[in-house]
Amino acid sequence: MKKIFSGIGLVLLTILKWIGLIILGAVRLILELAKVILLLFGFVARIFLAFVRVGTP
Repeated sequence: MKKIFSGIGLVLLTILKWIGLIILGAVRLILELAKVILLLFGFVARIFLAFVRVGTP
């Protein structure tokens, strides 16, 4: 009986570990996407400011 419960516990721990890895991967993906969006926003802002600087006397 003890062997069955230890086997079930090992399976549950493995499932929880994989769920945790999936959640961490999703959070990492979201943070990488946010980083790319912020870099693009900064690039567009720099171009806009360059055009404004050129257009003002």
